[in-house]
Amino acid sequence: MEKTKKKWSFSEGIFSHNPVFAAGMSLAPAVIAANTFKGAAAYAAVFSSVTLMSLMICSFLPKKLPYALRIILYTFIAAAVYIPFYIFFDERLEYDLSKLGVFLPMIVSGEFITRGAELRFFRMEKGRMVLDVISHIIGFSLAIIFLGFVRELFSTGGIDGTLYGISFTVPLLNAPCGGFILIGLMGAFIRLFKKEGEG
Repeated sequence: MEKTKKKWSFSEGIFSHNPVFAAGMSLAPAVIAANTFKGAAAYAAVFSSVTLMSLMICSFLPKKLPYALRIILYTFIAAAVYIPFYIFFDERLEYDLSKLGVFLPMIVSGEFITRGAELRFFRMEKGRMVLDVISHIIGFSLAIIFLGFVRELFSTGGIDGTLYGISFTVPLLNAPCGGFILIGLMGAFIRLFKKEGEG
């Protein structure tokens, strides 16, 4: 029996194949950097811009180049793209990007620009690739901002020093293990939802 080709959907990267909750990509920044709302939003802004621009440029590299050379070039291009975007956002965001530490520059060698490019994005025709990249970037950004918001709100009782009358707080959520717990719960929810949808 001939196998039916899986239908592609823009929502894959946002929900069913969410980079953080479903695919387990970029867990380190999601766990460490996304413990406050502003920090997560700042990371998402830089990540989205650098990843989109880098992948668009890298997609024009000849596929005949050796694999190892392509990965080196991906990282080099991403590093060149990262610098102007970092300067741009550092001057405009109400957040000190240096607080994100090493996790911000790690974007240039992250799974999106290396593994994701080779195993998923660059195997598609150009138009669908662009939409798929955007879908996954949206999915990652929503996931990390959600994590930052929930972790800050329920570990401190407020956002950015403004309290919202939440009497029951869990300071553990602000720690890396709290991030892992939330990611695990969201991943389980998405898998359950997918299973019910397929049933």
